[in-house]
Amino acid sequence: MLQDARNPKEYFSVYGTVDVVYVDIAQPDQTEIAILNCKTYLKKDGFLMLVIKTRSIDVTKDPAEITRNEAKKLKDNFEIVQEINLAPYEKDHSMIVAKYLG
Repeated sequence: MLQDARNPKEYFSVYGTVDVVYVDIAQPDQTEIAILNCKTYLKKDGFLMLVIKTRSIDVTKDPAEITRNEAKKLKDNFEIVQEINLAPYEKDHSMIVAKYLG
């Protein structure tokens, strides 16, 4: 779906909850946007797949540190299942797979 991820209530094609939310956006607040979308559409015990584009968050910090910091933002609502470094396929990108606690 191609929509403004900051406005999940405006998605005209989604009328209920879903099992998986996949977020791959280049925004400094990408994790907060992902959480908002999950709270709106993800079923309890559903999964978030969040691509962390570390250079979109902060070009001065170590990518691994940024990934750890973004994972901490998920702790209140999610159980982290896996953190994956996407190198060599995507430089300075990682993915967090997390289970939504609702």
